[in-house]
Amino acid sequence: MKEQNRDESVVVLAQSGHSFILIDQFRAPVQMKVTQLPGGGVEGGESLEAAARREFEEEAGYRCGELHYLGELWPAPWMANEVTHVFFTNEVTEHIGQALESHESIEVVHVPINDCVKRIQTNEYKDAELCYAVLLACSKRLVHEVECEA
Repeated sequence: MKEQNRDESVVVLAQSGHSFILIDQFRAPVQMKVTQLPGGGVEGGESLEAAARREFEEEAGYRCGELHYLGELWPAPWMANEVTHVFFTNEVTEHIGQALESHESIEVVHVPINDCVKRIQTNEYKDAELCYAVLLACSKRLVHEVECEA
């Protein structure tokens, strides 16, 4: 349920074979390209799962099968009451191409799972949603054939 005056967003950690489908996007506040999960805002009347599917299709250009709800996080609770809902899928079913908004410039990247985990461990990947999603997916044993140990 959406709380009054709270922004909600969704992100999807998608495993395709031995890789995660991530996005690289320039972020003005940090003045650099950031590796993140595909995702975005929830539209009025839209379910969280529907929003996750829509954003994954638009930003990554793929459709997916079953989505697993991993949980929610507060990306910046010291400055906003926004909540991000995190989903996981290992059923990437079809490549349909991106459908980006006019202001978006997003590069889709396929990062081997073990490389992603190492980049988180060495602090190369700093995006909170990405780190949280990988931690939860590994701890729930949804990611197969990967070393998720520290």
